[in-house]
Amino acid sequence: MFKIVILRADYEGWWLFEGWQEGIVRQFSYESEKAMKDAYTDIIQKMKEQFHSFKEGKYNLLAFFNGCEMAHCEDCGEDLQIFYTPMMLKDGELFA
Repeated sequence: MFKIVILRADYEGWWLFEGWQEGIVRQFSYESEKAMKDAYTDIIQKMKEQFHSFKEGKYNLLAFFNGCEMAHCEDCGEDLQIFYTPMMLKDGELFA
């Protein structure tokens, strides 16, 4: 099965850590790889219009953010940037 998930995290590079699935805020399912890739292109374009900035990370994943969207971290006593990243998955694994 093909899916696109959008994750929300308060640190860039979340995809390198276990438990990243807990940050999923939206998901979409597709019948084919082509349908998923076409939808991913559309989602990326919409997010580039919606967010002021983005960073490209490992596996060419994009982390979108607006500088004013922060969350306070009680443990570290700082405000942390919030990032949103769309990912393509095939059978629950990163599809690159």
